[in-house]
Amino acid sequence: MPSRPLRILIADDDRMLAEFLTALVQATGHEVVAVETAGGLAVVQSYTRHQPDCVLLDIMMPKLNGFTVAQHLRSRDPNARIIFMSGLVQSDYPSARHCKPDAWLNKPILFDDLCQALTNLAA
Repeated sequence: MPSRPLRILIADDDRMLAEFLTALVQATGHEVVAVETAGGLAVVQSYTRHQPDCVLLDIMMPKLNGFTVAQHLRSRDPNARIIFMSGLVQSDYPSARHCKPDAWLNKPILFDDLCQALTNLAA
């Protein structure tokens, strides 16, 4: 159980994966405040509504990709903490470096990698 549970917004247009991530995050002792599967615009709106500590953000999403969402979030909240997730885009992709995510998780996501990323943010 983390010393200070994080409030997490999960953003992935794959509903089954989002449900799986919800279970993984809860197993780490953190709280899932919202799950967005409708695309990037819904993520921006949900972030404003829920003010999470961190966003688990898929890169390939409809209606604003993860890079665009990250830029929107950081323009409104420079302290927004973002963990990118992708099975297609590598962390050294120029747009990824420009967005400066707090962590990067390659899909398929391993529980230990998720746990470590959240532990680092909670510290």
